[in-house]
Amino acid sequence: MDISRGGYPPPDDVTFLDRNGIRITGNWFAITGRRYAVGDLSEIWTVTGPRNPLARNAFLAAGLVAVVGAISSPYLDTGAAWVGVLAILAIPLSVGLIALRIRPRPQSLWARYRGRSEMLFESGDATWFFQVCRALNRAREQNR
Repeated sequence: MDISRGGYPPPDDVTFLDRNGIRITGNWFAITGRRYAVGDLSEIWTVTGPRNPLARNAFLAAGLVAVVGAISSPYLDTGAAWVGVLAILAIPLSVGLIALRIRPRPQSLWARYRGRSEMLFESGDATWFFQVCRALNRAREQNR
């Protein structure tokens, strides 16, 4: 069948994703410098990486401020003192939330490939990561 005349490509040549250096077809998962046969991939799983250390430390500082505020609460008898404690508490909470938003947790895609565990792909962009996962799942379904 001549594809240039509007026909459909053979099923093994279907491309599910071809962007940003990643190409997933019915037979191959290719990423810059590596290529995996889709039929040889098994036990696919995802791993979520660690949180931003700045966010973790900011939330620990906020917890410390909250504990100190709770311990010193009998001595805080004016409204201005409580406003000060809340303002001091708001600073590390804000820093932590901003840090989580700026640098989300990285996600990686793993699989068993010919008897070995291989990391196939890693990204901090959740939308792009799940597009790659979906394309790989569709390729595996077609390859069965």
